[in-house]
Amino acid sequence: MGSSYSAIPNADERDLLAMAVKEPQTMCRSLTFSDKHPNVRHPVHTDTINCIGAVRPGMVLTGSSDKSIVLNNVDTGECVIRWRGHTDSVTNVLYKQSQTRHYVLSGSRDTTIRLWLFNQNTPCEIYDSHKLTVTTIANLEDNLFASGSRDTSVKIFDISRKEPLMSKTINRNLVTHISRIPNSSLICQTSEDRIMKLYDTRNLEVVHEFPVKGHIQNHCNASNDGLYAIASSGGSNGDGCEITLYDLRQRKELRGLRGHEESVRCAVFLPQNITCKNIILSVGDDKTVRLWTKEDSKCIWREQSPTGSILTSCFGFADGNIVVAGANATFAHLKMNGRAGVPFLHCISLQSTNCMPSNSRQSFG
Repeated sequence: MGSSYSAIPNADERDLLAMAVKEPQTMCRSLTFSDKHPNVRHPVHTDTINCIGAVRPGMVLTGSSDKSIVLNNVDTGECVIRWRGHTDSVTNVLYKQSQTRHYVLSGSRDTTIRLWLFNQNTPCEIYDSHKLTVTTIANLEDNLFASGSRDTSVKIFDISRKEPLMSKTINRNLVTHISRIPNSSLICQTSEDRIMKLYDTRNLEVVHEFPVKGHIQNHCNASNDGLYAIASSGGSNGDGCEITLYDLRQRKELRGLRGHEESVRCAVFLPQNITCKNIILSVGDDKTVRLWTKEDSKCIWREQSPTGSILTSCFGFADGNIVVAGANATFAHLKMNGRAGVPFLHCISLQSTNCMPSNSRQSFG
């Protein structure tokens, strides 16, 4: 069988990029300008990967419905460390450095948050004050972290204390995601009530609510300068399925980024030096990876899921390396390159339960 990753013969790269920019929604986005097939590796998980947490370039954490957390070497596909202990799906995972200690925090459908050390395979603390699924955890300064749950509460913890320092419950606020806003004391939070909220972490008071959207808000992310935020919307058949850009200084909605055809599960600001424009990376239930420009809200690159699976999460490093993850234990390493300031993606490696190494020449698009 042919591979969707093969270079198109007799086509100049500059012409292909020009076509991609001119026809952003119809251009085939599996072009990689390379004859190399992606490396197909054995999956480190056995079920859906629900979340990605960055440690440093080349090392990321993943949490899965198989109830485990893995420290992954992105370059080799190796499972460096695996932690087990949750009794249900892991929904969120992050790396936290506090003074000289290095920790992993994980949230789960088992309603607990667990704190792990890199040299121990059992949790050193279990935080069990949430009553329903813990959907999100977010790094704060010093020893602090925030959490959100389907129990409609947001909490702030000190890692050294089992009980929360503060807790805020809001009716119908089924929390989906929390993101810290850099250079401020604020966090942004999305919810199934379709409203993105801003909290002051010093007292956990809601300082602003943006206008209600038409669909559940799945995920939020703040820019590194703390000036903008984006929220990912649910939906289907092109209804909803947008990324909303907010101005945090003026506290207003700017515009929507539309192009996904199903629910957008994750969208993040992408640090990069290929173009002077600000790039947003997104993935969703339509099984695509997309790049957008913040300034004009255009989709400038669209890539099919490397394994043909629904994608749940994504993260990008400043060196152009990107990881995406999703259903069927999908974990893919992509690289963002550029020609004449135009970015494009190339899949370097992939792993999934629906494509094993012996099928490395098979088309998964």
